[in-house]
Amino acid sequence: MDSTDDLQPPCDCGALGDHPDTLACSQPPVVEIEVSGGRLACLEAIGLLRSNYQVDIKHRWQDPETGKLVFKLTADLVFVKPYIAPPTPTPEAAVMASLADAIGVQIRQYVIQAITGLDDQTLTTTLSALVAAGRLEYIAPDEYRRNQ
Repeated sequence: MDSTDDLQPPCDCGALGDHPDTLACSQPPVVEIEVSGGRLACLEAIGLLRSNYQVDIKHRWQDPETGKLVFKLTADLVFVKPYIAPPTPTPEAAVMASLADAIGVQIRQYVIQAITGLDDQTLTTTLSALVAAGRLEYIAPDEYRRNQ
């Protein structure tokens, strides 16, 4: 019978003895993640995950009881991407994004400020510009509505 001492197994399967992991046999750590909530919140969470890991959306549906979106994801933790800070949105983009799920709903200025984190002067200037451009409707003092 021939000797098998010079044979190298392709992976850590135990067929020809114990050996270190190789690219052919090692399994990258993959985690399953569920993200649920409003559309904007889910997309922000998925974007944040994708900025750091290789993420694939496996399933997506809307919960009939709550109306919230549910995303089932897998994230490959080996393919870690270097962190690059996302570009800071303009104040107009931040306000419009904060009202993405509130089209036609009256929103108080302090709620918009809490979501966007803009200071009083910047927020007031931005809201005035958006009203003048027709993107927001001024309802009452400190109340706005997104029409589009």
